[in-house]
Amino acid sequence: MRRTVAPFAALLVAALAGCAAPPAVPTLDAVRAERSLTMTSAWLRAAAATEQYIERDWPEAVYPPLEFERWVEQDRALAEVAACMDGILGRTAGSVSEGGIYTVAPRPTKEPTWALPVAQLRCSVQLVPWTGLFPFGGPVEQEWVRHQLTVALPQCVRRWGAELVIPDIDAAVDASIYATSAGGSLRATQSVWLAAELRLVDPATAQQIRAACPDPGRTLVQLGPAEIRPIEFGPSGGGLTGAEETGEGP
Repeated sequence: MRRTVAPFAALLVAALAGCAAPPAVPTLDAVRAERSLTMTSAWLRAAAATEQYIERDWPEAVYPPLEFERWVEQDRALAEVAACMDGILGRTAGSVSEGGIYTVAPRPTKEPTWALPVAQLRCSVQLVPWTGLFPFGGPVEQEWVRHQLTVALPQCVRRWGAELVIPDIDAAVDASIYATSAGGSLRATQSVWLAAELRLVDPATAQQIRAACPDPGRTLVQLGPAEIRPIEFGPSGGGLTGAEETGEGP
């Protein structure tokens, strides 16, 4: 039997939600905190959906509470989940081919039928692939980027004697927050320079300015994975508290 191990983390993207109104001039720490709250709330929804799915299809299943373990590199996610399944089951659950196909090993006769699928779901919640493409862009982050585009970046550009031109501020904010493909590149780019240009400067100096001045897109990329705070569920995977449902947890 062949199947791919599909991480349940797809629910994270769909579940992202907004946060509180931003301060006048947000800090980068405030952006980190907003991202952490957003991803924690999204992870809670994904974990709760997984618990409900398991309880619906395998009500007899017995397993520890779901918890977030760590982010994993996207290209390592399949192997990481496979190793996690092996650890839970105490045996080799299957193997990953060079083409990225997971082949399930024969199930021991004494092993419950629910053990393998539940292990797969658990591992897909515990180990979340980090792509860098999660659509954050909450109000605090939006305001931080706008401040960078209207204050910090222009000040830096002027020190070089150049002029910063941003025809569409909303497009520049989006270019800084959301990675997009540009030109013939297959790799997505996240940079204000996809929507801004320099004038009154020669090409060599323009290149130096782009390298030296604060590109909010480059800064956001360097933040890396958002923190997902450890959350404990009841032994039956019961409901969330009111604070957890609204993303207002500790």
